[in-house]
Amino acid sequence: MSLRINPEYEKMLPRMTEEEFTQLKTSIQEEGQHYAIIANEDLEVLDGHHRFRVCTELGIEPDFEVRKFDDKLIEKKFVIEANLRRRHLNNFQLVELAVPLLEIEKLLAKKRKSEGGKMGRELQLGIAPNDAKPEFKGKATEVVAKKAGLSTRTLERGKKILEKAAEEDKQRLREGKVSISKIYQEIVAPEAEPDNVQETPTVTPETEDPRAAENKVALLDVLNSLEQKHLFCPSCGQAIIFECCRCHKPLKDSLQ
Repeated sequence: MSLRINPEYEKMLPRMTEEEFTQLKTSIQEEGQHYAIIANEDLEVLDGHHRFRVCTELGIEPDFEVRKFDDKLIEKKFVIEANLRRRHLNNFQLVELAVPLLEIEKLLAKKRKSEGGKMGRELQLGIAPNDAKPEFKGKATEVVAKKAGLSTRTLERGKKILEKAAEEDKQRLREGKVSISKIYQEIVAPEAEPDNVQETPTVTPETEDPRAAENKVALLDVLNSLEQKHLFCPSCGQAIIFECCRCHKPLKDSLQ
């Protein structure tokens, strides 16, 4: 029996560009497989899908190791967390992995709560081991956000975007062409505004505060100068979009 792909787990895999796949293929062809593929007892690939695909295309017998998971939820959690460790992922790609992990953590928390209640009753009856005590963790959203390297706000906003945004907007987010906060403001935030909220009066050049006008010109100069340098985040490679730290609205949008 040989290794095989589980379609459910393959869906969780962050997309690799053709260039990245070619580089991986060349590396394995010239230097061999540095890291073993991780599989479960059914020989379904859990971590190393791209390495498995390369080995298959090259006709190389893949190096792999088998790990046993007593709970299918824990196995699925392992698959997601293995993908979360990829350093090249941007925030939205991390959100796409973190959301299913959030559902798993909620289910595990529910199981822990049930087991904790049972253990508490056994402790009261004196039939539980002396060192037994329930295992409790923090709120699921906080736990998952920390694992993904995201703020809870970013995770919650990203979750809303996954539910409501068009596929075109999601793809722009995956490619780092727009920020989560911008799409959130465009799609989610307007729905939360009451119908009776009065619109903010339009500020014309005649009524605009002179200091505000000077501030706008200065900000535009700074942003245009930075854009011309094509700056990007050194961690995820996403183009840098400057936002207000309070309202999280991109400064460029505020100056239109």
